[in-house]
Amino acid sequence: MKMRRIMLVFVFLLLIPYICSLAIIGIGFNALVLHSTDPFRTAVGAFVGAIIMLAVKATIQRPLNLLAGDIYDSFLQQILRFFSIRRRPLLQVANFILDFVLCTLATIVIRLLLPLEWIVGTSMGFVILVMFISTCLGAYIEYDNLSIDAESSNPNSD
Repeated sequence: MKMRRIMLVFVFLLLIPYICSLAIIGIGFNALVLHSTDPFRTAVGAFVGAIIMLAVKATIQRPLNLLAGDIYDSFLQQILRFFSIRRRPLLQVANFILDFVLCTLATIVIRLLLPLEWIVGTSMGFVILVMFISTCLGAYIEYDNLSIDAESSNPNSD
């Protein structure tokens, strides 16, 4: 696969949905939690958000492995490995801690950037729309490699 296609798939199928997931966690936390500025409540929300991010990462393991197999640049491989949850326990803990920090930042940034009326109102819909469009574009760009085709996976089907 050409590097340009790999980068497009990475951006549309992994990076933008990851950022949107962080935004959804921040919006949901600030919309649902009374006194969301309390540091303890923010930490609890970020902990729950980090668990959610772990679940999100579990769903992208197959596309991630397919992309990583086509990359020969070690820097890009390391970036892709960030999304992988199939790693040594120490790296999994570090990844969880990084997600915790990013979820904390997402809740604070959303709280600072958006007024409460937007947080409770329409912001979630816009973020989900961006995530949906991005995921559709990423899957369309690399449909052949990411699809599971019964004929191609079974060589004795002739």
